[in-house]
Amino acid sequence: MSKKRRLKPKVKIGLLVILCLCCILGVFSWLHINQDTQSDEPVETVATLCIDPGHGGYDAGTIGADGSYEKDINLEIALAVGEEIEKEEPRIKIIYTRDSDEITWPENEEEDLKARVQFAQENKADYYLSIHMNSNEDPGAFGYESYVRQNDATSQAIAENIAEELDESGWEYNRGILFVEEYPLYVVSEQTIPSLLFEAGYMSNYQECTDLQQSKNQKVIAKAIAKSYIHQILKDKNLD
Repeated sequence: MSKKRRLKPKVKIGLLVILCLCCILGVFSWLHINQDTQSDEPVETVATLCIDPGHGGYDAGTIGADGSYEKDINLEIALAVGEEIEKEEPRIKIIYTRDSDEITWPENEEEDLKARVQFAQENKADYYLSIHMNSNEDPGAFGYESYVRQNDATSQAIAENIAEELDESGWEYNRGILFVEEYPLYVVSEQTIPSLLFEAGYMSNYQECTDLQQSKNQKVIAKAIAKSYIHQILKDKNLD
């Protein structure tokens, strides 16, 4: 009679370990494939936000107390706002009038402003946000403010929300909401969608100009704006 071979205890344990590892690897592979499949699915767009970094190219905008250019800070904050919204709420589509220092319109102020409004219209934007920096003959002036149309309750609500978020974060100070009927701004006045021009601070103030160039402060401003737009858009779409 032939003897049946019995596996030694160490061999049994080894096989069990190998079997467990195979199972774990199989689960991870399934999860990875499943995630890849899900990521390929199109994300539903609930709204399109056009972000306009003010100035650019030939137009430097305000020259800061330290010689820096407004157009550069506008772009940094604008891109940060877009990135934050895309990360937190990918259903909101972000488009930019410019995403670098290059511009696609004539080097003419009138044509420049028209091109920004037209860009939003042609791309069927639902909301419009223009990022700018301020300047004043008084080097002590500082703070942020928003410009909207009087009949644009949506943008007024967004501006109020931005102020609340910034106040909580410690970024000072809120100079309030101004209406373009009194302070005409073409890119807001000529829009028919909710439109807001946000002046993040005064570059004529040396300290604030320096603060505005710091990445951590730009992120604070960008997050406040992003949260406010996400909140309002989801509310408008009954998705909050």
